[in-house]
Amino acid sequence: MHYDPAMTNPAPLIEDDEPEAEARALAAAIAESDADPRMAPHEEVRAWLLRLAQGEFDAPAPEPR
Repeated sequence: MHYDPAMTNPAPLIEDDEPEAEARALAAAIAESDADPRMAPHEEVRAWLLRLAQGEFDAPAPEPR
């Protein structure tokens, strides 16, 4: 059997630019968050996340101030 050396490293059929798009979306979300001066206290967020972890998916999120 004969193998063509040009076929040892074929080009990918689909370019995977998802990591780049995800990084851009994350950077945009961080910039938007940093621009908002409101914050929620750590303890309130922690308590809310613990309620979510216990299955209380309808627990109200803490109000930013």
